[in-house]
Amino acid sequence: MSAPTRQTVVLFSGLPYTGKTAIIHRLQDVLPGEAIHVDVHFRDIVAEDEVCLKRWLEENPRLVDRIIEHMRSVPADRYYVEIGIMRKKHRRHLIEWSRSVGYDVLPVLLECHSREAIAARQEARMQALALSPEKQKIAIDLDELYGPIASAFEKIEASEGYHVVDTSKPIDVCVNRIVELIGANGASGETDRGTTEIQAG
Repeated sequence: MSAPTRQTVVLFSGLPYTGKTAIIHRLQDVLPGEAIHVDVHFRDIVAEDEVCLKRWLEENPRLVDRIIEHMRSVPADRYYVEIGIMRKKHRRHLIEWSRSVGYDVLPVLLECHSREAIAARQEARMQALALSPEKQKIAIDLDELYGPIASAFEKIEASEGYHVVDTSKPIDVCVNRIVELIGANGASGETDRGTTEIQAG
């Protein structure tokens, strides 16, 4: 008799335009799960005229609480949790809480090593939002991205157990590798605690 499937939390960290939302949507087609977008919760608790990087960082503790409550209230085999540039101590708290209640945890850092791809995604987002505003997304200027936002993103440490995916590679390749990681993580019966560089080519 096979062991029951353990619930899995896949945490996605990374700068804007690294493909977090697109990869989560594609993963849901392959391995259904509950998507949790930190920016949706942020926009729920902050007035539109107060949306800024400083306020986003200040609200990190509250955002973690909302993510935890979301997982508690919506049963799912998998949770795809987009946490962006969440501060180190708060993402660690989320990882530790998830493990403490018995979830398999797979932290993934998405990085795009192509500035051309980043610029194309930013332009596409601006055009899409001009046609249809979306609560979870805003168009971030590239100067802001490579300036204050990149500076605010605290470095991922090996002890956090992240796997790194270069999203300048085709999205299907990235998704397939994440699916492999989810399978390996669950099959081991233990949450993965070692950082692995994922080459998506």
